[in-house]
Amino acid sequence: MTLIDLGEVRGDREPEPAPRPPRAVGRPLRVVLAGVLALFVLASSAPVARPASAVLGGQLGSQVVVLGGRVYVLAPEVGSGGSREVTAHATPARAGAGIRTLWHMTVTSTGRLVGVQEQDGVALLVDYQPDGVETIAVDAATGERRWQQAGYPALAAGGGLLLLGDDVERGELRSVDPTSGRVRWSVPGYLGRAAFSDRDADGAAEQVALITAAGGVELRDAVSGAVRAALAPPPGGWQGGLQVEVAGDLLLTFQHDEAEVRRVTAYGLAALDRRWAVERPGFGYAGVCGAVICAVAYRGSELSGLDPATGEVRWTNPRWQSVVAVRGDRIMVIADEQAGGTASHLGVLDAATGREVADLGRWDLAFSRTPGGPYYGTRPDRDGRSLVVAELDLAGAVVRVRDVLPGAAGDCAADGRDIVCRRPSGTYGWWRLPA
Repeated sequence: MTLIDLGEVRGDREPEPAPRPPRAVGRPLRVVLAGVLALFVLASSAPVARPASAVLGGQLGSQVVVLGGRVYVLAPEVGSGGSREVTAHATPARAGAGIRTLWHMTVTSTGRLVGVQEQDGVALLVDYQPDGVETIAVDAATGERRWQQAGYPALAAGGGLLLLGDDVERGELRSVDPTSGRVRWSVPGYLGRAAFSDRDADGAAEQVALITAAGGVELRDAVSGAVRAALAPPPGGWQGGLQVEVAGDLLLTFQHDEAEVRRVTAYGLAALDRRWAVERPGFGYAGVCGAVICAVAYRGSELSGLDPATGEVRWTNPRWQSVVAVRGDRIMVIADEQAGGTASHLGVLDAATGREVADLGRWDLAFSRTPGGPYYGTRPDRDGRSLVVAELDLAGAVVRVRDVLPGAAGDCAADGRDIVCRRPSGTYGWWRLPA
C-alpha cells in the first residue's frame, strides 16, 4: 500500500490535471494533488495492477449499487413503455471465485429508478414517477416482489422503515414493516420536508421533525410515532415559508421568503426550548460538523462554522462550498472552483477553526455504503488504460493508494473492500481491494 501524507499542504500553485480519457457516466470528483503531483503519479503505479476478478453485465447508462454483499445493476430504460431491467449478483467470496447471479426482474416505470436500499433482507428500489416517488420492495435474496407503496424510503431505528411523501405542500409520513409493507403508524398532512435526528450506528433515524398542517413543529419517535416534543407557531404565525433541519442536539427553523432566509432560530432538541436566533443569516442550510454547525451560504460559495451555543460565526472559509463527510474533528469539503467539465476539488478542514488541513485534489468519489466505511477516490492512471483507487483518509488527512485496476473506466461503486467499476465496453468489473 502506498501512502501519501498530505500534512499541511499549502500554496497557491495548482498544476494541470494529468491527461485523461472522456467519461460517459458517473459522479465526478477527480484528483490532482497540489504541490505533490509528481510524487503521486509515481506512487499511483506502485501497487500491482490486477485484472477484474469477475465481470458483470450492464451497459452504458446503467446504475450500479454495491450493498450487503450484493451488486445491483439497474439497466437504462428500454422502449417507450418505461421498462427497466434490474439484476442482483452475489459478490464472490474471494478473487477468482466468479460472481453468481441471484435474480433478474423487469420493472415497468414511467419515471426513473434512482437507487437501492436494504432493510431486513428486503431490497428497496426507489422509483421517481412524474407524479411522485414509489418504493418497490423485493426479497434481496430471490427478487420476489413483496410490496409497492408511495413515498421515499428512509431507514428507522429498530429495523423500521419510514416512507416520506414528496409533496412539499402537504405530505404524508408512514412507518411500515419492511418485509410486508404493513403500516405501523402514519402522520397525514404535514408540510414541507421531514428532518431526521440521532441517526444510530447503522445510519437509521431515531427521531423525525415535522411541520404540522397547523403550522407547529413536532418531534416524533421514529419507532413508535409518539410525539416527544412540540413547538407551537409564534403569535401571528411564521413570517414567510418555514423549513426545519436537525444539527446535533439542536432543531433549527428557517423562515424564508423567495429572496433569502430571513431568520434562523435554534431550539434544544430534547424539549424544543429556544436557544438563539439569527436575523438574515446569509446561509440557507446547516448541519452538525463535530464541535460546530456547518452553514452553507444561501447565495455564493462561502462555508462557515457556527457556535452551537450562541449561533455566532466562529470561522468562515471562502474557498470551500459544501460538506461531503464529517469524521470526528475533520470535515471533507468541496471547493467552489471548477477545473473543467464537472470535476470537483476536495479538501479537509479542521472543524473547530475552519483551517485547511489538507488539499486532497480532484477525484471521482466512490463512498463505501457501509456506515463508517472508507471513502474511495478514483482517477485514470498515467497510461489512461487503468484506474487508480485510493482511500481518502479523512481522520488522518492522507491519501492511500489501494489498487490499480486495468481496463476500468470509472463510474465506480463500493461497499467495504468490494468495488465495481465500469469497463470501456459498458460492462462492469468487480474487484476486492487489498486489506
